[in-house]
Amino acid sequence: MSYRHYVIAAVTVSSLVSCREELCYNHFGSADIELGWSSAPSVDPSGTPSGAVVITYDESGQPVETFLGAEGGNVSFGGRTAQSMLIYNSDTESIVLSGMSEGAKNVYATSTPGHRPAPDGIKALHPGEVVLTPPDMLYAAYIESLPDTDRHESASMSIEMDQLVFAYEVVYEFEHGFSKVADARGAIAGMAACVLLHNGETLPDAATLVYDCSLDNDAVKASVLSFGTPGTMPDGAASGRSSSHHTLNLEVQLSNGKSKAFNFDITGQMASQIRGGRIIVKGLRIEDHESGTDSGFNPDVEDWGNNEEIDIPVGGQ
Repeated sequence: MSYRHYVIAAVTVSSLVSCREELCYNHFGSADIELGWSSAPSVDPSGTPSGAVVITYDESGQPVETFLGAEGGNVSFGGRTAQSMLIYNSDTESIVLSGMSEGAKNVYATSTPGHRPAPDGIKALHPGEVVLTPPDMLYAAYIESLPDTDRHESASMSIEMDQLVFAYEVVYEFEHGFSKVADARGAIAGMAACVLLHNGETLPDAATLVYDCSLDNDAVKASVLSFGTPGTMPDGAASGRSSSHHTLNLEVQLSNGKSKAFNFDITGQMASQIRGGRIIVKGLRIEDHESGTDSGFNPDVEDWGNNEEIDIPVGGQ
């Protein structure tokens, strides 16, 4: 998906109702904004956002926030000379924004810290990676150069919001012993930790995303939202990371209270899926001797320690 870098080349400037000069103290230049929301096939947007935040930057780089509905609305420049504009949806929950006061091109998004540590197998293969919760829905648009408007004028702008978060449908297929699985959770390592809002570029920093899974028809499944792979532009070009290594993890708790972990090298699968896609690993087994009933543990207890870790190098399967 290409990320639209907005430069408003032509706008409609309409005159407001004329008034006497001395009575125009509360008339400022403004923009009437109409918003559209794009969606890629590999994204689960969970519906149209409920609203948007518009950040306008003046000649000194100072940001000013305006809140709009999902369809758009009027943004008053308040007597300032607005030079650029950054817009993003206002209804995020696990998104953390930084760099707002440093100019639109320095604003980036990450997600909140993970609710649990990375599995031991991930820690060994990806030392030092930050552990994050998968981000929720995020859209953005950037207008680098705003038209000049005096206090009697309003610029009409139609802006398409681009999606910056993408869904990976993850499937862990079992060939034996699935009926003994009582609960499951997963992790993906080597994913992008941050994304720039102005152009959709993911920064080189990598993160491990931790998430819960569901059980369905001899398979464990999860829909994992992500900024994509690190150090890439929306068109797939590398921007700051020469190579990436990706590991998929699954931890299952068995009906007898024991737990078992699997690790998969999915670097090959991720090479062509930098922004969403489908990840499938096969051949998982719970052996009969592992699913006996002699452990004495309660499978409802949140205790995932002492895993038996199995590394399966499925690569580009």
